[in-house]
Amino acid sequence: MTLLQRAIAGVVSAAERARHDLRRTRRVFTDPGARPALLYLLALGVAASSFLLFLLDGGGTPTGVQIGLLIGSFGVVLYMSLGQAGSATRRER
Repeated sequence: MTLLQRAIAGVVSAAERARHDLRRTRRVFTDPGARPALLYLLALGVAASSFLLFLLDGGGTPTGVQIGLLIGSFGVVLYMSLGQAGSATRRER
Protein backbone atom coordinates (compact mmCIF):
# COMPACT_ATOMS: atom_id res chain seq x y z
CA MET A 1 0.00 0.00 0.00
CA THR A 2 1.46 3.31 -0.96
CA LEU A 3 1.61 6.31 1.29
CA LEU A 4 -1.09 8.07 -0.72
CA GLN A 5 -3.46 5.10 -0.42
CA ARG A 6 -2.92 4.94 3.34
CA ALA A 7 -3.55 8.68 3.65
CA ILE A 8 -6.78 8.38 1.66
CA ALA A 9 -7.89 5.40 3.76
CA GLY A 10 -7.20 7.40 6.92
CA VAL A 11 -9.25 10.34 5.70
CA VAL A 12 -12.15 8.07 4.70
CA SER A 13 -11.99 6.35 8.08
CA ALA A 14 -12.02 9.69 9.93
CA ALA A 15 -15.01 10.86 7.87
CA GLU A 16 -16.95 7.67 8.69
CA ARG A 17 -16.22 8.10 12.40
CA ALA A 18 -17.31 11.73 12.24
CA ARG A 19 -20.60 10.76 10.56
CA HIS A 20 -21.18 8.06 13.17
CA ASP A 21 -20.49 10.50 16.01
CA LEU A 22 -22.79 13.08 14.43
CA ARG A 23 -25.62 10.53 14.16
CA ARG A 24 -25.11 9.45 17.77
CA THR A 25 -25.08 13.07 18.99
CA ARG A 26 -28.25 13.83 17.03
CA ARG A 27 -29.93 10.78 18.56
CA VAL A 28 -29.09 12.01 22.07
CA PHE A 29 -30.33 15.55 21.40
CA THR A 30 -33.59 14.38 19.81
CA ASP A 31 -34.34 11.70 22.42
CA PRO A 32 -37.32 12.88 24.50
CA GLY A 33 -36.02 10.99 27.52
CA ALA A 34 -32.68 12.82 27.49
CA ARG A 35 -34.15 16.27 26.82
CA PRO A 36 -34.88 17.22 30.46
CA ALA A 37 -31.40 16.18 31.58
CA LEU A 38 -29.78 18.17 28.77
CA LEU A 39 -31.80 21.28 29.54
CA TYR A 40 -31.06 21.04 33.27
CA LEU A 41 -27.36 20.66 32.42
CA LEU A 42 -27.67 23.76 30.25
CA ALA A 43 -29.24 25.69 33.14
CA LEU A 44 -26.54 24.49 35.52
CA GLY A 45 -23.79 25.47 33.08
CA VAL A 46 -25.24 28.96 32.54
CA ALA A 47 -25.60 29.52 36.29
CA ALA A 48 -22.06 28.24 36.92
CA SER A 49 -20.64 30.56 34.26
CA SER A 50 -22.42 33.49 35.90
CA PHE A 51 -20.94 32.53 39.27
CA LEU A 52 -17.45 32.15 37.79
CA LEU A 53 -17.70 35.54 36.12
CA PHE A 54 -18.74 37.01 39.47
CA LEU A 55 -15.72 35.47 41.19
CA LEU A 56 -13.32 36.53 38.43
CA ASP A 57 -14.60 40.11 38.61
CA GLY A 58 -13.57 40.22 42.25
CA GLY A 59 -17.05 40.24 43.73
CA GLY A 60 -18.86 43.51 44.33
CA THR A 61 -21.86 44.48 42.26
CA PRO A 62 -22.91 41.93 39.61
CA THR A 63 -22.72 43.11 36.00
CA GLY A 64 -25.52 42.98 33.48
CA VAL A 65 -23.99 39.91 31.86
CA GLN A 66 -23.98 38.00 35.14
CA ILE A 67 -27.58 38.95 35.86
CA GLY A 68 -28.56 38.03 32.30
CA LEU A 69 -26.96 34.60 32.68
CA LEU A 70 -28.83 34.01 35.94
CA ILE A 71 -32.13 35.08 34.38
CA GLY A 72 -31.42 32.78 31.43
CA SER A 73 -30.75 29.89 33.78
CA PHE A 74 -33.96 30.62 35.66
CA GLY A 75 -35.84 30.79 32.36
CA VAL A 76 -34.61 27.34 31.30
CA VAL A 77 -35.63 25.80 34.63
CA LEU A 78 -39.02 27.53 34.47
CA TYR A 79 -39.53 26.30 30.90
CA MET A 80 -38.70 22.74 31.96
CA SER A 81 -40.96 22.91 35.01
CA LEU A 82 -43.92 24.21 33.01
CA GLY A 83 -43.32 21.69 30.25
CA GLN A 84 -43.21 18.80 32.69
CA ALA A 85 -46.28 20.05 34.54
CA GLY A 86 -48.22 20.14 31.28
CA SER A 87 -47.23 16.61 30.32
CA ALA A 88 -48.07 14.95 33.63
CA THR A 89 -50.65 12.18 33.58
CA ARG A 90 -53.99 13.04 35.12
CA ARG A 91 -55.48 10.98 37.91
CA GLU A 92 -59.10 10.14 37.64
CA ARG A 93 -61.29 10.85 40.63
